[in-house]
Amino acid sequence: MKKLLLLFILTLVMAFVVACNSESSSDDTTKDTKEENTTDTEDSEEDTEAAEEDVTLRVAWWGGQERHDRTLQVIEMYEEQNPHVTIEAEYSGFDGYFDKLNTQLAAGNAPDVIQFGGNLNDFVLRDVILPLDDYAGNELDTSLHSQSMLDSATFDGKLYGVTLGTTAWGVLVNKTAIEEAGVTMPSKEWTWEDFKEITPQITENMDGMYGTSDFNEDGFGVFLAQRDKYTYLDGKIGFGAEDVKDWFNLWKELRESGGAAIPEVQVSASQTPEQSLIVQRDVAIESIASNQLGAYAGATEDEFELYPYPYNAETGKNGISLRPSQYFAAYKDTPHPEEAAKFMDFFVNNTEATEILGNDRGAPVNSEVRQNLIDQASELDEKVYSYIDLVSETSDAPYIPNLPGYNENTQLFTETAQIIYYDQKTVEEAAEDYFEELLSNIEKYASEAE
Repeated sequence: MKKLLLLFILTLVMAFVVACNSESSSDDTTKDTKEENTTDTEDSEEDTEAAEEDVTLRVAWWGGQERHDRTLQVIEMYEEQNPHVTIEAEYSGFDGYFDKLNTQLAAGNAPDVIQFGGNLNDFVLRDVILPLDDYAGNELDTSLHSQSMLDSATFDGKLYGVTLGTTAWGVLVNKTAIEEAGVTMPSKEWTWEDFKEITPQITENMDGMYGTSDFNEDGFGVFLAQRDKYTYLDGKIGFGAEDVKDWFNLWKELRESGGAAIPEVQVSASQTPEQSLIVQRDVAIESIASNQLGAYAGATEDEFELYPYPYNAETGKNGISLRPSQYFAAYKDTPHPEEAAKFMDFFVNNTEATEILGNDRGAPVNSEVRQNLIDQASELDEKVYSYIDLVSETSDAPYIPNLPGYNENTQLFTETAQIIYYDQKTVEEAAEDYFEELLSNIEKYASEAE
């Protein structure tokens, strides 16, 4: 009996010891697991905090009031969806935009995201633009973008910009004013001879309004294409001083006939749609990019129509091609390259954002986005898309990038026109001087590229 009692006590003791060891082991395991989970949670929170670190992104662009309003709406939407990002908008009219940017670049204080035109290549040459190849396919989706538009922003095999839209040069015609003048609206297959005939009639019949303003350097590029020539491509200039003379003589003859505005009106021209000569009713015809139709039409009660350039009667060509309107690019020294790429992606690929932007910067390069806008186009938007379709069907000119040293050479072209306006030189003398200085500028910029 005593032996049985002793055996029973020993069994209880053993069970107690095993239970204690099991509980201790369980406590240790639970403790270790809790410590691991706590560490993992802390690491996860630290990663999230790092990923959501507050970022201030500076974005710069030029344009009219409508573009400013649309862009600011998209920025507000982006900030709502990305609360860790604050965007500082830096916008203005075109006049002085690149002067300010050059000052910022010289000081090493440029915006993170910058709008460029066809002069993007000049800034790539200056080594101030960030290549986007490391972000394409990740932060920046270009899979639905037109290949030709990607190519236009690619230099030496690297992608430097996101095309904001496709556009084409055209002639804005104030239908209301022309009807008031009692002049028949021209055919969209008009020629320069038709142009020379209709513009003096408008001037004669409208008190204080001229038929047309001079077309600028971009118009000269169209004029060359109508002659199967070009400004500059693959390191070669594609025209001569004689072409420059013919261009400026065309406008001199138009002023002498009363068709084109007098010099005092020409020099007061602004590239801001609201202050443009055609919106201010100083002229009835003006050259614009197709994507600007909405901004111009929205600034007046008059009805505008978008026409192709007058055809060259000898060659039968209109010289118009589809081209990129503007680009967004990132400053090479931006402290936030990934965020800059994400913002550019949102700007061109997000359906809601692009519905707000519309075609103000041109027909979207993302094919799905473009179709979405076409499906819900307003009457005014339909005019833009119809014009792009017209150019697509009738285009007889290749896309030619802007001249090297775009800003400097554009200023040279403007100064040459003004020298002729005020008879400081003959057309022949001014054209020869322009051509000689242009060649010098191109050689300078070409040597910098080597």
